Amino acid sequence: ATVSNNFERSENSNSDSEALQFKRAQMKRQKSYYTPSMVDDLRKRNRLYFLDPISKLRNFHSFPWKLTLQIIKLVLITVQIVIFGGQRENTVEYFERSELTYRHLLLKDWSVAYETLPYPPAAGEYAVYNMSELFDHMNAVMERYYKIPEWSLATIHLNKDNNTDKPYPITLCFRANDFIEYPNGSYVVSATVLHNCTDIHPLGRIEAGPYDVQKYLKRHNFTLPFNRTLDITLSFYLRTFHLNLVETHYGPTCYNVSITIMYTNSERSGQLLISLTSSPKEIECAGKIMSEEAARQQQSMTVQVIAFDSFVMVVCFFSTILCSRSLTRCNKLRKDTAEFFKLHKGRSFSFSNHMEYINMWYIIIICNDIFTLIGSAFKIELETRVFSISSENYEICSLMLGLGVLLTFIGILRYLGFFKSYNILILTLKTSFPHVLRFLVCAICLYTGFLFCGWVVFSPYHIKFRKLSTASECLFSLVNGDDMFVTFSALNDNTSDAIWYFHRAYLYIFISLFIYVVISVFIAVIMENYENLKHYYNEGFPDTEIQKFLKEDGEMSLSEIFRHVNRDHKWQSWLFCLFPCLSCFRRLSAPFSEIQRV
Repeated sequence: ATVSNNFERSENSNSDSEALQFKRAQMKRQKSYYTPSMVDDLRKRNRLYFLDPISKLRNFHSFPWKLTLQIIKLVLITVQIVIFGGQRENTVEYFERSELTYRHLLLKDWSVAYETLPYPPAAGEYAVYNMSELFDHMNAVMERYYKIPEWSLATIHLNKDNNTDKPYPITLCFRANDFIEYPNGSYVVSATVLHNCTDIHPLGRIEAGPYDVQKYLKRHNFTLPFNRTLDITLSFYLRTFHLNLVETHYGPTCYNVSITIMYTNSERSGQLLISLTSSPKEIECAGKIMSEEAARQQQSMTVQVIAFDSFVMVVCFFSTILCSRSLTRCNKLRKDTAEFFKLHKGRSFSFSNHMEYINMWYIIIICNDIFTLIGSAFKIELETRVFSISSENYEICSLMLGLGVLLTFIGILRYLGFFKSYNILILTLKTSFPHVLRFLVCAICLYTGFLFCGWVVFSPYHIKFRKLSTASECLFSLVNGDDMFVTFSALNDNTSDAIWYFHRAYLYIFISLFIYVVISVFIAVIMENYENLKHYYNEGFPDTEIQKFLKEDGEMSLSEIFRHVNRDHKWQSWLFCLFPCLSCFRRLSAPFSEIQRV
């Protein structure tokens, strides 16, 4: 019995020691052990993160670097856009007016009636309908091409061969369907498209002519298959230059202009639509075209503009660095807080809790910095003529700078939200966005149904529904109450009664539904969120899970938040010595201690 009791006691002691070792090992492996000091530090870091820069500035003497940089960047980008917009406006006007000049000089019977907007059409299509009209038009183009240096009020020259000093001829090309015709009158159309080109010259001297394209083609055994032709093009080059007399520091710009006149019959309707397009390409001007004083002035202004654009790029670069640093710190705090909730409180972070640490304003600012950096670099290349001055290059540069300035002004809304009178408006937009998005999904379904119905039914009878894109533009205009009567009255007169009545019913239902119902509900969705926010401002906002965590030990004073780490104020003293006007940010009280900013 004694032996068995000793055995039982030893067995119990062994089991107790094993349990103790297991508990110790479990405590050793436990990662959720947070001391009160660690919890307090995490709470202070979160409290500091959710403070706005105005409170940090007033209580912590923390200079608002990002806010100051955004204001400077806003001013610089606005000035840059104004300069670039004025420069591009002048260039685009020159290109557009030059193309109108080419149409008046080269196209037979061209009228100002064809220069109006496509809707409502002031005249019919500019086209030819038989071979006689087609060859007369081509002959007129050839004659005017060789005489354009004499007739034009602008400085226009023909593109000449350097060896012979003669102008290059006009190139005629055509595209046509390939088919095999049988004796019984039937034919088989092939999917193959033929393409052929030839140069056409005057029959006599260049200056005297005669200019007869038909005889020239017959003499050189070149046949145009009119019964299966898809399009005919005449192409040639002209040389000209542009000098901006208002902004002379840009200097003259020489262009080699590609002119293309196209006769289109792709629908095989017998109507050959005529169009002229010009594509200027910058070339190096030959000879000395500027005085030494003007050249020095141009060089000086170019250096100043490039220096300004470079400074904008430097500011955008530092803005990107600061915002990226803040996003990195925000992400670290998010991970630390999520780990604390998971290990210490036993519950995971929800998606909304994670999103509270993702500052979308910083992402918008970084995006606008990237767009502005690309656009500014492109602008410098245009200024230094590394990239040629053309519509395509200007489009890329303007697209980048335009998106940059748009997002820059949107980013300023973040700082306006720190003021109560503006904050409620910005919060209304923010809280309404999910509801508006769900509402738009339903509205787009209705809109798309009306769009396809109107396009399919009315496209043969109504000019506004001829294409899917124009039908969408027409319906969107009706939603805003624009051009209603014309939409009703523009239906063709030769439509059947069924189409006429359906057209009226379709428009009445669409206008009533979208103006009186859809838009009213859309406004009500936003107003409901606005009223809820006003109620929260009066009664207090409901606390989120993170805010409840911050208030677990009661409200924390700002002095308590900023007290537990020392801050070195040498940089502030150095800054206030250089900029005395910033001394207004100092407080008379003793400086608070340092804390790592999020």
